[in-house]
Amino acid sequence: MLFALLGKYDPTLMKENFSREKKVMENPPEGIDVLARYARVGGRGGFIHIVRAESSDELGALLLKFVDLIEYEVVPIIELSGRRGIELVKENLEQVPMHGPM
Repeated sequence: MLFALLGKYDPTLMKENFSREKKVMENPPEGIDVLARYARVGGRGGFIHIVRAESSDELGALLLKFVDLIEYEVVPIIELSGRRGIELVKENLEQVPMHGPM
């Protein structure tokens, strides 16, 4: 399953944040694929990572590496392009907010 990890950190610890983020995300725990990494989102200081994890245990192992430094919000995400995306939107039309055309 895919997840967006929205991370916030204390800007006074920026050097340590970036160092650990680089170390962990370039060599993630087994079972985690890091698909995309973004930093300083919105000029407020933070990270967005898109990761694939097969289990909650694997995702938990990744997040534990940051528990003392970065606060992550975990958002499950799905690909909306293609037939399956259209089906998911139709099935959950009232539960999935849309932000533009598919």
